[in-house]
Amino acid sequence: MILKKLILKNIRSYIDEEINFSEGSLLLSGDIGAGKSTILYAIDFALFGTRRGEMSGSELLRNGKNQGSVELHFELDGKEIIIKRTLHRGRNISQEHGSITINSNSYEYMPTELKAKILDMLGYPQELIKKNIPIFRYTVYTPQDQMKSILFDAENRLEALRKIFNVDKYSRIRSNAFAFSKELRNYMKIQEEKIRYSSEKVSEKRSKQKQIEEIEKNLEESVRKIEFSESKIRKKVEEIENIKREINSFNLLSNEKARKETELRIRSHRLERISKDLQLIRDRTKSSMISLEKYKDLKAPQIKYEEIKNELAEEDRKRMALSREKAVISSEIQKLENIYSKGVCDFCGQSVMEKDRFKKKIDLLAESTQEIDRRLKLCEDFIKKFSDIDQEWRKYSLESEKKKSLERIIESEKNNESLLNKEKIEIEIEIKEINQEINELLKDLSILQHSNEQHKILEKELAELNNEILLTEKLRSRLEQQHEDIHKEIIRLEKDIEEINLIKERIEKTSKLEKWTDDFFTNLMENIERHVMAALQKEFNSFFEKWFSILMPDDNLSVRINEDFTPVIDQNGFETEYQNLSGGEKTSVALAYRLALNMVINSMIESIKTKDLIILDEPTDGFSNEQLDKLRDVINELNLRQIIIVSHDPKIDTFVDNVIRLHKDNHISKVVA
Repeated sequence: MILKKLILKNIRSYIDEEINFSEGSLLLSGDIGAGKSTILYAIDFALFGTRRGEMSGSELLRNGKNQGSVELHFELDGKEIIIKRTLHRGRNISQEHGSITINSNSYEYMPTELKAKILDMLGYPQELIKKNIPIFRYTVYTPQDQMKSILFDAENRLEALRKIFNVDKYSRIRSNAFAFSKELRNYMKIQEEKIRYSSEKVSEKRSKQKQIEEIEKNLEESVRKIEFSESKIRKKVEEIENIKREINSFNLLSNEKARKETELRIRSHRLERISKDLQLIRDRTKSSMISLEKYKDLKAPQIKYEEIKNELAEEDRKRMALSREKAVISSEIQKLENIYSKGVCDFCGQSVMEKDRFKKKIDLLAESTQEIDRRLKLCEDFIKKFSDIDQEWRKYSLESEKKKSLERIIESEKNNESLLNKEKIEIEIEIKEINQEINELLKDLSILQHSNEQHKILEKELAELNNEILLTEKLRSRLEQQHEDIHKEIIRLEKDIEEINLIKERIEKTSKLEKWTDDFFTNLMENIERHVMAALQKEFNSFFEKWFSILMPDDNLSVRINEDFTPVIDQNGFETEYQNLSGGEKTSVALAYRLALNMVINSMIESIKTKDLIILDEPTDGFSNEQLDKLRDVINELNLRQIIIVSHDPKIDTFVDNVIRLHKDNHISKVVA
């Protein structure tokens, strides 16, 4: 990654300024307060946006200005990249949509999406991003005021380094191993409980076997009854079939006559309906054509509605999500305030001992509600802004759809009228033919009328026989289902008994595994972790000693790294406190540590793409002239494509490749030509 250009508009002391960066060593020079640090803050903001508790919009946006922006140009993997972020002053100062341009192709993102995109482009491992490790701070740019926290906050620094180098996985493995052993012990207790009921399972199996023997006897008896009933049914069906053949012709003719009569009624009704429908169609067609005249001058609004439609939907979804979130937080506040005011928890009945803690929690939730209100206001403002456009388009869409609907109706009515006229002629012909067929059927039915009563008697007998078959089949199915259910229960019990016989073997194997995990595996992970951290410490220490020896070639003063990566300073063979050092010595320790941290991380994580760049913020604070000369050696030793140094020390001008001079006049910072 190589920085090319930075454009600032209304950012702190800059109104509208362009800073061009060259490769090699580059000095940002100027008096204290000239705006040097602002350039570094702006680079940081362009890459990662604002961050709560570290870099807020109010710290960046120039006082009295409602809009500000930072545009950063850089090279990465041979691509020309431009990132632009903007700040807007409303009730609060907030970030707006940002953009990223890659080889002239531009894309817009929300602030958090843009940050994620850049972190991915810079090659920072996803596991470190998920762990919220500020790897940019450890490798490229560390603000001067944050260096002490890295040097002396041993707990947080060590935890961060463990995560960066993935050493924390061993402690997680140990923790998981302890949990695994606990689960194994719980598992063995559960299995032992199962063994306790083994005799009950055997007794239950014997009982089920007796039940199934009884059901099998009942089933045999039911099958015999079914066979006898089926024999009776076969005889009765044979009698019915003989009679059916005699009346079949009568039934067919009766059905045919009824069908023809139904067809005659249907066609007569249809003919009447067609006449009415034709008149209605003519009336509707005339009415629709009159209504269509109103839309002859309808034109679409000159507005690109689709460009805002998706944004409106997205903002509305955000507003609904925020409203639900606010309701949840408000409910929680009400519960806590109730406990706070009563001094007693309604759920457990215990007295509240730490009321301040409840009050702080209520205040924090109230602050969250205020933040949600702010974001809701932004959504509502956006929706209100485009509501008129949306309304105009909705009105046009509705009118346009009405016009199209009328046109479709007219076309459809004309088609329907033509079809109905054709259908009317066909039906009149069919009615005449059906009347002739019915007269012929009446002649044939009069001959077979005597068989009708006999047919009814046979149908009743057949229904009774079918009902008898149904009841018999239900009885058999019920007995078979009972037999199957009991059989499944016996199989289940046999499997349970077999499983119980295997439980003792499982308990024995589980006990061995639990003992191996506790006695061997966890100790192994602890030893591996200790050796890995020792190797990292050794490499870190070698870098630290190297850089310090370049900056302070003094045999009486040396440095090293202890087991928690805290710098240890030896003076004349005795350890001394960092606070006892001179200003230049303190700065040398901090700078050496900073460079060692950079080198060890860059060497361990291959995917990082910021290895060619480092930014040093006031690295020579308190240096003597001799120490300033050593900075030249540091720059040569680093041998990076781009080194950016912020300092107001004029001597550095003499050994850097390029200098950008900054000057502030009347609260406005500018680049001096």
